Amino acid sequence: MGTKYASSSAHPTHVDSGFAGTLKNIQLNDLIQMCCLSTSSVCMRVTKDDRIGTIFIVDGEIVHAACEDVEGEEAFYRILGWQTGSFESIEVSTTPQRTIHNNYHYLIMEAARLVDEKAGLESAPSATAKGSREEPADDRLRVLIVDDSPMMRKILSSMLTASNRIKVVGMASNGEEAISLIDELSPDLVTLDVNMPVMDGTSTIKHIMIEKPCPVVITSNPGDGSSKAIFNFLELGAVDFMSKPTKNQDILVQQHKILERVRVAATATVGNFRIARIPTAKTGRTASKPIDRACHRLVIVISGPGGHLEQMILLSGLVPALAEKDGAVVAIQSLPSSFSEPFARYLFERCGCPASPIGHEASLFSGRCYVGNHGWPLAVKMNGDEPAIVPKAREEGLVQVDRLLTSAATVFKQHLAVVLLSGANTGEQSGLRVVHENGGRIILRKRSSGMVAEPLDQVVEAGLADEEVNPADLLITVLNGFGRNH
Repeated sequence: MGTKYASSSAHPTHVDSGFAGTLKNIQLNDLIQMCCLSTSSVCMRVTKDDRIGTIFIVDGEIVHAACEDVEGEEAFYRILGWQTGSFESIEVSTTPQRTIHNNYHYLIMEAARLVDEKAGLESAPSATAKGSREEPADDRLRVLIVDDSPMMRKILSSMLTASNRIKVVGMASNGEEAISLIDELSPDLVTLDVNMPVMDGTSTIKHIMIEKPCPVVITSNPGDGSSKAIFNFLELGAVDFMSKPTKNQDILVQQHKILERVRVAATATVGNFRIARIPTAKTGRTASKPIDRACHRLVIVISGPGGHLEQMILLSGLVPALAEKDGAVVAIQSLPSSFSEPFARYLFERCGCPASPIGHEASLFSGRCYVGNHGWPLAVKMNGDEPAIVPKAREEGLVQVDRLLTSAATVFKQHLAVVLLSGANTGEQSGLRVVHENGGRIILRKRSSGMVAEPLDQVVEAGLADEEVNPADLLITVLNGFGRNH
């Protein structure tokens, strides 16, 4: 909606009254969303020529609107249909009787639809033109939000619907409600909380994957000790994980990350998911015997949405096999940085894979796995005769994965292999090009067998993939390639 308003505070300027000032060319619907997101209580008086309308927001919900001779939603839509005007905030002394019951996302979207519809009718060549006009297909991504917190459902819904490509078709407070709504609504994607009453997230995702498979993104707080549960969800078929929004971080940055994760996860071919058993380490033994000897070969394994389980399975066999070839592995995953240490511990506990998070400069030793995050600034360098991986300072405009691949290719040259799994983000691909220029190999998991192929498609289209192999052949392909290098 393009409605623009000038605004001035209705409060006197004495102390404790807040600020007085003017906002020019602001859209009324944006201001309403801001008030709702911040759970404010305010009355807005909107003026257009000699017409006056009021909108009441209480604790972030639009509860009442009045304009001329009408109240409720009709009044709300009439006010937001004005193309110009002014508004002022008025202190709410008493809460009016509720006349509006729909949530604010629906109200704002419906208001925008009515404005567009009116504009379309006015611009039509003839009001009596023959023939009917078909409604445009709604190709927005249909999302179901599942979370036991009403506030979190509201926040997630607001963030998702900020994109005109996403439609929140339903919200559920527990797994039982979610299963019922999935049958009824057939969403394109489900965001799923971990801990809920009635039916928790674990039981819910099992039901989803068995009865009506669709892409599922797990939502939780990384700091609440739920990391092991998250890995279990990924093993059960969840495409990805994303942190719940928090107040102490930039809300727009968080919104951008959430929208991108949902967009990519929605492309997942869930039918390709197969529950696979990760090899378990024998009690008291590790799957490989790392020694403090500098590695001479390096494999960088990058995964993304849909590729988390693929990475765990590959690493369980790749790390011990490389120990015999003086090789090491750097595993780059797209989970939050706080998950690197739990992920390394999980690899060791599940399959005896000697893994450690990259928290400081570390020498790259044979038979070891070093776990990093896609957003971390990492680089490979030589310390005398020993290669090392080093956390670096962030540089504006530099894509972190490109820096890592470029530096690794410079050090290891033809003794470097890059393995790209489902959803692997390869930045701007400048790093992959340097890998090629230095004789390294780029190996892709076969796209038709994985969950998220979109990022890998871009690598193939750029002509940067040396081999694309079935998942069962990845390990032998990596090892045989090193056998050809002298």
